[in-house]
Amino acid sequence: MKYSQPHSAAAGTRLVEDVEQYDVIIIGAGVTGLYALYRLRERGLSVRVYEEGGGVGGTWYWNRYPGARFDSESYTYGYSFSEELLQEWDWKEHYSGQPENERYLNYVADKFDLRRDIRLNSRVISAVTPAFRATAPPDAGFEGEVLG
Repeated sequence: MKYSQPHSAAAGTRLVEDVEQYDVIIIGAGVTGLYALYRLRERGLSVRVYEEGGGVGGTWYWNRYPGARFDSESYTYGYSFSEELLQEWDWKEHYSGQPENERYLNYVADKFDLRRDIRLNSRVISAVTPAFRATAPPDAGFEGEVLG
């Protein structure tokens, strides 16, 4: 469930802020991120997706070079959680290119109202759970630490 909880902004300060909390946070609104959002919502969990890009699609949002396309048959990328979706979407090519792949993922995001739980243009630089802390300082590598 989503809720706000007082949270100390920094050690040794008295600054308190509201922090949104969710059952699950997903980083990235690509093929797998959208699928995970759909399935976790289906289980009644509160979920937030953070996507650095300005649109959904992950690889298919970012990679727009000539010739970018699926390396497997298009239908294998179709989400099988919805028979209706499988019937509605008609892949135009056997190995579809980037524009169609991105259209499909946008279609899915709209059809299942996934956008309401996605925050675009949002770069995650730190995440803390009771068991794990992760930080990714700007232009530095990812760092992680298991809290014991």
